[in-house]
Amino acid sequence: MEGHSRLLYKFLQQRLEKLKPYVEHRKDCVAAFLRAFFDGEGSIHRRKLTVCNADRELLTYIKGLLKRYFDIDATGPHLSQKSGTIMHCPRTGKTYKTNKDCYRIYIRTHSLAGFHKDIGFTIERKQRRLAEAAKQ
Repeated sequence: MEGHSRLLYKFLQQRLEKLKPYVEHRKDCVAAFLRAFFDGEGSIHRRKLTVCNADRELLTYIKGLLKRYFDIDATGPHLSQKSGTIMHCPRTGKTYKTNKDCYRIYIRTHSLAGFHKDIGFTIERKQRRLAEAAKQ
C-alpha cells in the first residue's frame, strides 16, 4: 500500500536543522522517527544491525539521537559505497551505478536489546530478526 501527502512531502523536504525540534519534541517522537528511518534504510542480518544513507550529516544525527535518548552505541558513519560504483540488485536483477557516496552506521551488538526494547521496527520480518539477535 502506498500513500501520498503533498503537505508531508514538503514538510520533510526542509533542512535537517528545521526538522530537529519536531523530531526531538519528546522521547517517543525520537523513537518514532528512528523506527521509521530504520524501517526504510536499515537492515538486520544475524546480529548485525545497520543503516545506510548518502547523507553523512543525517547519519551522524541519527547516531547522536541513539546515544543521547536511548544510550545505544553505534559506529560510523563509515563509507560503504563510493560514488560511481556498479551495483547489482538481486531482488530485481537490475544493475545500476551509484550517484553519491553511501555511508553506514552499525549498532553495536551489546546495544541490540536496547534498540529492540526502545525503538524496534514496524516491519514484521525485521522485528522478528531483531528479536532473535537481541536474545543471543
